[in-house]
Amino acid sequence: MIQFFRRIRQNLLSEGKTGKYLTYALGEIILVVIGILIALQINTWNEGRKEIKKSKALLEEFRKDLVRDTLESNYVIGKLEDQVRLERWAMTLVSYDPSHRDSLKKVFLGPYYQQPMTVRTFNKLQNSENPNLTGFTDLQNELTQYYTDTKYLLDAYNEEEKHHAFENEINQIIRSKIEIDVADFPLLPQDNNQPETMLDFAQSIQGRNYIKENYMRRKGMIRYFQSLKQQANELIELIDLSLANDS
Repeated sequence: MIQFFRRIRQNLLSEGKTGKYLTYALGEIILVVIGILIALQINTWNEGRKEIKKSKALLEEFRKDLVRDTLESNYVIGKLEDQVRLERWAMTLVSYDPSHRDSLKKVFLGPYYQQPMTVRTFNKLQNSENPNLTGFTDLQNELTQYYTDTKYLLDAYNEEEKHHAFENEINQIIRSKIEIDVADFPLLPQDNNQPETMLDFAQSIQGRNYIKENYMRRKGMIRYFQSLKQQANELIELIDLSLANDS
């Protein structure tokens, strides 16, 4: 092909048709430039498709992370609801007898609850060479808000729950007077005054206020974790819709 164009130019020069030669040479240059631009455009299009394909794969991973978050929410909410029911039972009574000891122990020495958030894919995206979901800008904004602003509030909730469990003054008093029951480890002999101490504390103003405060705090946590679960479900729906529209 190159030799073909070269022969045309040589024939024009040999025939003394300089004007036509220059016009032809200019046309040839224009054709070459157009070819280069087309090649660049095709390359850009191919790279764009590669980035979109990569973004789709990341969205699938985001979806798995969000599903895991909803399952974690279900688990934590269920545990909180169990504890709230127990605390509600304790508040319906104004006096307790020895048959209530095991239930009261669960009220005062129950575990603390934290809701994790799976950030694996978000961190993977942020640490990649191109930290953008090409072709899904609006969805990326929604995901970024979830993994930054929402996670910030979640971390604050988790930290507050941990602080309450280990540094709350009343919890320190309870743990100094009532032994925690852990599987595979023996408890102190029952001739000590632990059961009576627990019943007395449960019937005190301080003890009842402690139960009420925990009840109200956990009710608030349930509402927050339910809203967190709703956000995750809404993002899952957005991902499904975006992937379906782009298929």
